[in-house]
Amino acid sequence: MSRFRILKELKKSLKRKRRHVWSLGAGVAFFLLATLAGSWLAYRMIALNPSEVFLPMESASAWVDNLSLDPNATSRELTLRALRDWQGQVQLVLHRTYLCGEETRQLGRLSSAEAAELLKSHREWSASFDSQGKVLMEEAVDDLSPNCRKTAFMGVDKDGNLSLFDGPPWQEKVIRTFFQLDVDMLESRLSEERVKELAEGIRVADKDEYNSVLSTFNEFADPQSQATPQ
Repeated sequence: MSRFRILKELKKSLKRKRRHVWSLGAGVAFFLLATLAGSWLAYRMIALNPSEVFLPMESASAWVDNLSLDPNATSRELTLRALRDWQGQVQLVLHRTYLCGEETRQLGRLSSAEAAELLKSHREWSASFDSQGKVLMEEAVDDLSPNCRKTAFMGVDKDGNLSLFDGPPWQEKVIRTFFQLDVDMLESRLSEERVKELAEGIRVADKDEYNSVLSTFNEFADPQSQATPQ
């Protein structure tokens, strides 16, 4: 059986395993829309019904004033100003987004001064108020999440793209899509064993393995259909 046939047959078997492959592009778009909607909702709730959110009225007033006085300020800057301008406690939530995976931690309730100092000590964190008046801190981590380290695979999706999967490729749980593979080049330069390994999924347990697989197969990206990683 030719290398191409091996890859083709394995890709066919992927299609039979599941009905649907997640599109990360749609997931990212949904996340961005949800984030924007949450920020807008938080502002509207604070501006129109400040007594119904977690923050006291004086903090809500500071938040609205800052929005009108400095519309170019970032959400992090506005959050620091709001925390500085009132005395009390606030609920903190930390959300981390990884190369693969994400996690949310409840940091508990701190005084406004403690929350401000924590945010100042982590310049890599963004911050905003969510729709419930909690302070949501976000961090982008250039690594795999602890859970992803246990389940991540690199392989080929049903459309012939090099993709990152949560579990073996046959489960079709696509986390991230990188680029279309040039199958002709792939099967002419790699051994049958390597093609089969890719089709079945290559286990990646850390950032080094993740980057190594990307580097290895980057040369087989189809230049006519190469897409920006999603």
